[in-house]
Amino acid sequence: MKRFLPLLLVLISVGIGMLHFVTPGHDMFLHDTWRRLSYLPITVGALFFGLRGGLLMAFVNSIAFIPHLLLFIGKSPMTYRSELTEVLLYFVAGALLGSLANRERRLAERYQAVSLTLEGTLTRLKEDAKTLLSFEEQLRVSQRQAVAGELSTSLAHEIKNPLGAIRGAAEIILDEAPEGSHSQRFAGILITETERLDKTLSGMLTMATPVVGEAEERQPLKAVVDHVNDTMAMRLKDRDIYISMHCGERAAEVMVAGDKVSQVLVNLVLNAVAAVGSDGHIRVSAIRLGDACSLSVVDNGPGIDPELLPILFDPFVTGRDGGTGLGLSISRRIAESLGGTLIARNLEGGGAEFIFTFQ
Repeated sequence: MKRFLPLLLVLISVGIGMLHFVTPGHDMFLHDTWRRLSYLPITVGALFFGLRGGLLMAFVNSIAFIPHLLLFIGKSPMTYRSELTEVLLYFVAGALLGSLANRERRLAERYQAVSLTLEGTLTRLKEDAKTLLSFEEQLRVSQRQAVAGELSTSLAHEIKNPLGAIRGAAEIILDEAPEGSHSQRFAGILITETERLDKTLSGMLTMATPVVGEAEERQPLKAVVDHVNDTMAMRLKDRDIYISMHCGERAAEVMVAGDKVSQVLVNLVLNAVAAVGSDGHIRVSAIRLGDACSLSVVDNGPGIDPELLPILFDPFVTGRDGGTGLGLSISRRIAESLGGTLIARNLEGGGAEFIFTFQ
């Protein structure tokens, strides 16, 4: 619309000039009306286009006024000067209104610049506030980890001695058990699990420090899943809980950090066992995702309390009686040390799912 406004104003000015020309000279009422109407395009031009627009429309109105001025040639000089004064007033009005419009436009641009600056400052303040809240959350987690480290140190000595005795007894059983018997197999599992528990205690001792990936023997993922399956079968043989574990073909031979992956998977399965109670179903699936692997543990329990979900992996956060709140925290740290993630979610049909991805 603004693009066609100059043409419209010019047409209005020319039309007013024609009205002056065709109106009889003695009809002063109509001539005074046309003079006042001439200020309308000048005012609009000044408001929309500033000083340049105001002066241009004053010039156009003056040109349109010339035919009317020709009617006064040879008449009284006073009348002629009066008409010329009207033309001069066109330029005065155009210049004054245009200058005011330019000044208002500059003020508006300045206020807009100030508004943008304030908006940018507000955005930075919001970002700084988020950063401070993040630092506060990190400090809170660090404090919990510091407490966990102190607690772990005191517990480690109390647990490691009987753990060593259990392993010693298991080794005696293993030596005396017939070759290929169930006793030999279960004693081997017992020794492996005491070793894993010993490493878990070591992980608790370093709870307040980042987990550093260590070079360790890598095993096929299927062997790790089968080992956890055997371990859980022995633990749950007298309980009415059904566990299925499946390892996809593409993931079966992927070499992984066996002890760490086993520790996380055992923690997740034990959490699921505690959630489902009797007559429960737990499904474990291992698949390959490009260069990474993913382990999914799904149960048909009541799901995770929505209030606990955002802080589920914080130290000492647990949703069950007797829980320490350290298993999931350690598991996530292990996942991060393997370049992966550990997340949890509730399923729409009920139950919960934990997804452990790792390299």
